[in-house]
Amino acid sequence: MAASQSSIYEKFIIISPDGENRADIAEAQFRVISFDYFENILSPVITGTVTIVSTSGAVESKEDKQNRKGSLHSSLPVRAGCQLLVKIKDEIGDGLDFSVESDEYKKLYVTDVSVLDKNSTSETLQIRFASRTAWLNETTRISKRYTGKISDSVSKILKTDLKFKDDSINIDDSSNSYSFEGMRKRPLDLITMLCIRTVPASIVNPGYFCYETKNGFNYISADSIINQDPYENVYKYTGKVVATAELKDDSNNFKLASLNTVKDQNLLSQIRSGVYASKNIFFNPANNVFTEIDISVANKQLTEDPKFSSLGKKDKLPKALKDDFDAYGGKKFHRVQTAVFNVGAEGTNRDVNNSPELYYAAGSTRYNIMFSQIHSATVPCNTSLEAGNVIKLEVESNSEDKEQGPDQIQSGNYIIQALRHHFEPNKSTTHMNLIRDSYGLNFTKSPSASTISTPTTSAKPKSGPSPKPAPKSKSATPATDTRSKWQKRLDARRGKRK
Repeated sequence: MAASQSSIYEKFIIISPDGENRADIAEAQFRVISFDYFENILSPVITGTVTIVSTSGAVESKEDKQNRKGSLHSSLPVRAGCQLLVKIKDEIGDGLDFSVESDEYKKLYVTDVSVLDKNSTSETLQIRFASRTAWLNETTRISKRYTGKISDSVSKILKTDLKFKDDSINIDDSSNSYSFEGMRKRPLDLITMLCIRTVPASIVNPGYFCYETKNGFNYISADSIINQDPYENVYKYTGKVVATAELKDDSNNFKLASLNTVKDQNLLSQIRSGVYASKNIFFNPANNVFTEIDISVANKQLTEDPKFSSLGKKDKLPKALKDDFDAYGGKKFHRVQTAVFNVGAEGTNRDVNNSPELYYAAGSTRYNIMFSQIHSATVPCNTSLEAGNVIKLEVESNSEDKEQGPDQIQSGNYIIQALRHHFEPNKSTTHMNLIRDSYGLNFTKSPSASTISTPTTSAKPKSGPSPKPAPKSKSATPATDTRSKWQKRLDARRGKRK
C-alpha cells in the first residue's frame, strides 16, 4: 500500500449538545475536508480541529415544527458542547478510536465552532475539539489536603477529580513526599505545579511531564522518557523522496518527507538558565538561616554527573567556559535562584516539606537541556506514534562516501515533543516536533539508583546552626522498577500492533 494513501473514516458522528439529534458521515450528511489531531508533552489535554462541508438539507431540525431539513450549523445544531464519535483507520498505525459512546474518555467534545463560508446551498464549518479532560478540568476545583508521595497524590487527583480509570493512567513512582493544599486550583493546574517538584528514584534528574495521549494520561519523569526503548521501526531521511510505485515496497512508510531545524543549541540561553552553574540560596524561617548551594559542571555535577542520562553523546564543556571556570577555581556561577523552605506544614513538625534542595537547580537544568535541540519532521501518517515516544532517526551523510553509514551527528534518538496527525481526502501525514539534548548515536542511560541520596553540593550556612536536612522518603522505588513499569506499558501497546 502507498504510504500517502488517504485514511478511512470508519465512523464519524456529530451529536447535538442536548444529545437529541445527530449527523452521520455514513449517511452522506456532510463531508470532512480535513481532520487534525494534536498531542504534546507540554499539554495535559488532547486537542484538534476538523473542517467539514454540508449541504443546506443535511439534517432534520428537531426544533422545526414542519420537520424541514437544514444545514448542520442551524439544524443539528453544531454548537460548543457537541460530541464527536470518530474512528479513523490508517495504513501504518493502529488508528484513532474515539467512537465509544458509553465511555466519556473515548469521545471528543466540541469547544468552538466557526462558519468559514456559507451560501444558499452549502456551508463550511471549522470545529475545534478537545478531550473530556479539558472541560472537566474547567468545572473542577480542589480544596482537599494531600500528604505522602507526590505520585500517590497525583494518582488520587486523576482518579477522584478527573475520573480516570486505573488502566488509563501511567505514573512514575516518586521518591519524595510533599504535603500541600488544593488551594481551590483546577486539577491540571495543580498537577502541572507538582511536575518540577517531583523527584524520581534517581535524585540526579528531577522533573516530570504531565500530558494526555490517545492511550491515557501520563505523569512521567524526564528520565523515563529518555531511557525508554525507541519505536520499533527506524525512520530514515535521505533528503529526497522516491515514489512508492517506483520502489514497489513499503519502505517509504518509515521515511521522512522533510526534516528542518527549528533550534540547535543556544549558548547564551543555556548560560543564563544555569545549565552549567548556579548559586541557589535557601531561607529556613524556622531558624532564620540562609543556606547557599553552588552546583557546577566544573565539579562534575548537572550535565557532567554520570547519572545524568542523555539521548546522545554528552558534549564536552566549551573550552571558553572551561577556561573561565578554571580561572576562578571552579567557583563561578551563572544564575542565582532563591527559595524559602516550607516548614510547619505538618503543624508542630519543623522538618522541611519537600526541600527544594532536592530539585530546584537540577530540575531547571534538566528541562532546559532537553529542549536545546528542536526539529520539525513530516512522515506518512502513523497513528501508533504518540507524544513522549522516542524514535530513532538515520540521517543520510552528506559526505561523498555513503557506504560509511548515516550521519553520526544528526542520527540518533529523538523525543516526540508534539505531533499532529493530519487527514485529508487524498492523503494523511504525521507532523512532529522532535527534541533532544545532545548529538549522535551514543545513548547515555542513567544508572539505577536503589537508594535516595542528596546531590553533591558545597552548602555554606551564612549564620547560625545548619538547618536540618530534608527528611528522606520512607519508601523509595528503585529507578529500574520505575522504568520497567513504564517500558512494560509501551511494550504492551507496541505488541498489539504487531
